[in-house]
Amino acid sequence: MKMFSKAMMGAVLVFLTWDYPVLAEDSQPAAFKIGNVEFLADEPSYLDFGAGAFDIVHSEISAAGYIEYRYGKKLSFIGPVMGIMANTDGGVFGYGGIYTNIKYRRLVATPFFTVGGYHQGGSKDLGGTFQFRSGITFAYQFDKGSRLGVRFAHISNASIHDNNPGENELLLTYSLPLAF
Repeated sequence: MKMFSKAMMGAVLVFLTWDYPVLAEDSQPAAFKIGNVEFLADEPSYLDFGAGAFDIVHSEISAAGYIEYRYGKKLSFIGPVMGIMANTDGGVFGYGGIYTNIKYRRLVATPFFTVGGYHQGGSKDLGGTFQFRSGITFAYQFDKGSRLGVRFAHISNASIHDNNPGENELLLTYSLPLAF
């Protein structure tokens, strides 16, 4: 896993340092910039959909999907997010938290941190109801603002319950900008 993490970091660093012409669509307001990397300020709100695999590291893999609303108004570059994720084994996780969008050309990285309630159903026992969910989405932004990407997320109770097995998700995502 360490080798995979190092390879991913290397690929991201190479991409961020690659020098190619600025694309015409790069006009969203930035709260601040570091070189060509922008931490986006207010932008349209997004409705985000995703589908993929729940608990990819262990033997209890099941299909999963989520729907999420990311409010476009932000405090500097940090905005609120809320959503619901469910898997085919009956597990459901409702959550709310914070996110940011970090943009380089047409690549948008969206790290997030949320808290919420987990209903196990027939799915994996995560140790209790109260859980944390964090992750990152890497997406390509199209001309009209929609985004297609890949998300890696992790749910854990941070050992506030006696049992803390955690779970990891890998999801294909589509984000739709909202006009309101």
